[in-house]
Amino acid sequence: MRVMEDVPRELLKAAYERKPIYLLKIPLHFALWAACLWVLLRMHGHPAFILVGILCSLLIANLIRGLGAVAHDAVHGSCSRSKVVSYLIALLCWAPTGMSVTLYGNYHLHHHKIANTYPDVDNFVVTDYTRHPVLAKAMLLGVYTFFYPFYWLSCMLRFYLKRLSWKQRVAMNVEVIGFWGLVGLAYVYLPGAVFFFFFGLPFVFGAFLASVTSMIEHYEMLPGEDAYSSRTYSTKSHLTNFVWNNVSYHNEHHKFPGIPFYNLRTFHEAAFPYYEDRVKAECYTTMWGPAVMLWGRILKVDIAKLDERYRQLDKDDERRKLMASPGIQPGAA
Repeated sequence: MRVMEDVPRELLKAAYERKPIYLLKIPLHFALWAACLWVLLRMHGHPAFILVGILCSLLIANLIRGLGAVAHDAVHGSCSRSKVVSYLIALLCWAPTGMSVTLYGNYHLHHHKIANTYPDVDNFVVTDYTRHPVLAKAMLLGVYTFFYPFYWLSCMLRFYLKRLSWKQRVAMNVEVIGFWGLVGLAYVYLPGAVFFFFFGLPFVFGAFLASVTSMIEHYEMLPGEDAYSSRTYSTKSHLTNFVWNNVSYHNEHHKFPGIPFYNLRTFHEAAFPYYEDRVKAECYTTMWGPAVMLWGRILKVDIAKLDERYRQLDKDDERRKLMASPGIQPGAA
């Protein structure tokens, strides 16, 4: 049977090679964001301003997602061997999400350790909230269409804040206050309509993107072997992957978290023939195909069967045990 361990070592060696020139995408993304602001200021008051504003907001939301992918790599230690440089890159690129990179880093490295288990944030267990079939389906659709960032933030405050040391908590607060202070200045000095399209509406679009892609990546995936823990998608959406910095190659990332973002696509294309059929079946050429499929599964979800999955589990003990475990180390292969 062909599994991901059968990928030739030379392909993996090439995939782990660092190419710092690709970090120039950081100033490129910020420059495009600034260009959107310039366009919004120039078009303010023009009859086409609303249409231009919506288009700029869509681009900004995608740019922020791409910057977040670089920050995610920096948390993994894939952008630099220096911890200080890695932190600064992560701080710069994660800040536009409005969330603390210190808190995010603690969560994300831990997520890799406990992916798809009961306490994993990315495993939204709807039966913890309701067993009513209609309400459960509505809640699943809500979280995986728009409200995932709000659910995620609530989990950070309930579970991951406790994992931070006092120094990390100080860093978290400095990060959040610093960024939202800049947002406050933008709110004061920018025309209201410009601020809305520059920062407000992109958050709405970003919430949608984060919710749908979270569903694609992990909904209904099971814990255990990393090769089976997540889905890869949008492999033929080259423009999207250029802007998103290959974040959609999620299966490859979970199996080999040390591969830098700029090598994920070429690795996927070279290694795909060596994948087991079960892994290949969870690789999709678009984002919308698997999204529609999974929304359809949600509408048909069997709540009793879902509840049965955790019936024999001591949930409190499982959460206590796994939340006390460390995450994977930055730089893990």
